[in-house]
Amino acid sequence: MRKNRLCLTMAAVLCASVFGGCQKAPGATEGNDIVHAQGDIERQVQIATTDTQGQTQAGSRADEQEQTADWYQGSIGTGDNKININAAIPAVPDNLCIITLGPNDGLNRDALLEFLDSESDSIKDTSQELLNEIEENDRYNSTPQENEDRCLYSKFGDHSAARLGDGAKEASFTYHTGAYYINHELKEKCVRIFSGNFSETLITQDKMDEGSFPANKAVEILLDKAEAAGVSELSIRKVYYKEGNGYSFYEMEFVPVYDGIAVDIGTDAYALGQVWPNGFASVSEEGVAEVTLIDFCGKAVDKEPVTLLSFEQILKILEQYLDNGMIESQGKITYDRVELNYYPVPNSAPAPDEIEYKPELLLTPIWHIYIPLDEYVDEGYAETSEPAHICVDAVTGELVKTD
Repeated sequence: MRKNRLCLTMAAVLCASVFGGCQKAPGATEGNDIVHAQGDIERQVQIATTDTQGQTQAGSRADEQEQTADWYQGSIGTGDNKININAAIPAVPDNLCIITLGPNDGLNRDALLEFLDSESDSIKDTSQELLNEIEENDRYNSTPQENEDRCLYSKFGDHSAARLGDGAKEASFTYHTGAYYINHELKEKCVRIFSGNFSETLITQDKMDEGSFPANKAVEILLDKAEAAGVSELSIRKVYYKEGNGYSFYEMEFVPVYDGIAVDIGTDAYALGQVWPNGFASVSEEGVAEVTLIDFCGKAVDKEPVTLLSFEQILKILEQYLDNGMIESQGKITYDRVELNYYPVPNSAPAPDEIEYKPELLLTPIWHIYIPLDEYVDEGYAETSEPAHICVDAVTGELVKTD
């Protein structure tokens, strides 16, 4: 098992929404879709980021607080606006960077042939057809419909496309940042299980090594396949085991990893100008049936070393956001996950009549405090105004996202 290549995080997955944007926090301004504090709160946050002496403000006002080097349990805020945290706290790396990603020129024809892994002497190149399909799709989505709506969105990468197939398999690279592969025979076997009685089981992290064909083995098979697309690490968000009609396979959702940190904020909802790198795969014991990598394969072209705020400093900052009303929470949720993740920073939205191609994608570290989606739904929190995710820039202390 290539444990050094695999970062497992069972983060929650929310429904994707092309038109949904970030929720605006009360009393906030937005620049590049990142929420910024105003006036006094901005100054208070700056103080919090530089003050590392003594007890945190959050600690002085918490109901009950216990913090060790790798665990925090306590309540931040007062009255009707507070949050509860009871979670393991990751160690802060010494060498984390703000990363600039660009298109990956390693996604060339040789890599595509390796990704296809054909056993046939007859391989058809349909790259031009794929490029035509993409251009036609962009034209259609940027053209006003009868109700004047347009389906505008952002893509990370360039205007490139390459596709090869041999009748049994097909593989493609798009924008020098995305990839797709399908084995038609294996995919048909996966689909066939739904024709009769079948079962579906969510695999939790503690069950990843169980069974005659464990989920971790399926992840290893996926990584072996994805290497040809320049992927050496990934972080699992969700895994389902599906079985029926004499066949079984794993269905996976995952995100890329850079320098050991997952690009993940627990949601796929985004506004124009944003992209969320993500991937999906169907893997059986026979191999990969299908894999889709969206904005996933970008190559690091620049790294700027940064000093991260400690979690103790983040607690101070959260206190200020709660006092100011930029975070609204009645304290009904106990957040049991805290992670260091990379956040794909949005830039300006597309022009009113065109699709945006982003030549670069900036990743900045964030402190990500959340509750998994299944817990959020099962406990009835979806009916409240409590956010499932709170993301704070780990360098500046800015409130990146609450939803």
